[in-house]
Amino acid sequence: MRAPFPLSLRIGTDIVATNRILCPSRPNYKRLSRLAARFLHPRELDDLNHRFPNWEDGQSYDGLKRQQLSTWLAGRWAAKEAAKKAWDATLLSFRDLRVEAETGGRVQIICDTSTRLARDPLQTDNRITEQAAQLSISHDGEYTIATVMATPLHHDISAELAQRKSEAEARLADK
Repeated sequence: MRAPFPLSLRIGTDIVATNRILCPSRPNYKRLSRLAARFLHPRELDDLNHRFPNWEDGQSYDGLKRQQLSTWLAGRWAAKEAAKKAWDATLLSFRDLRVEAETGGRVQIICDTSTRLARDPLQTDNRITEQAAQLSISHDGEYTIATVMATPLHHDISAELAQRKSEAEARLADK
């Protein structure tokens, strides 16, 4: 007889080659700008613009600064992929997830479904719209790895994801 793992913890891990984010030999800042707009949470975009002023221009970024930018973005990408695995939530979009600094320099990842719910005032009652998980991001050479340790998603967030799934299936049925 086997005893089950006694805790409701889940782990997700992802690794990214940083040169897939921004090629060091032929950087394409137009592509990078589209990518950042697609996968970063609005708060992360603010953080990106604060940390790397004029990053979209790229002309003022030498090799080291370009590498720092690429590594920072790769960390966000890997963290979000790892969080989706830990929460077993493929319907979470990248923009539902944000990396946030804690006091003391540690980082955590937040599942934040409030932006979508804010569009529907009837759904902004006392629902839980954010949930935190522990996050570790490491960099080595051309690689960035992230590991997320999380508890299962709160019922309110799971219900939001189930509603998204129903809406997506309805759209597919209409086609």
